[in-house]
Amino acid sequence: MMYLHAGADTVIMTKKIVAVFDLDYASQNKDTLDFLRCAEKEGRLINVTSELPKAFILTEDGNVYLTQLSSQTLLGRIL
Repeated sequence: MMYLHAGADTVIMTKKIVAVFDLDYASQNKDTLDFLRCAEKEGRLINVTSELPKAFILTEDGNVYLTQLSSQTLLGRIL
């Protein structure tokens, strides 16, 4: 079983990861912003950084993890 270190003390089982998004690119889309606002309102948005987030990870349980790591770094750790 493999895990991804997402930042701080947070690890995510890789088989539960649905997608990894670059926050700068994805946040240009209104639907993505609405999705992130909805996740925050529902308590599913988990910020695992004290820095400016660069990416977010969507898991199969619907949680969204904001991380300071770039999407390329995260994908490199997964593959």
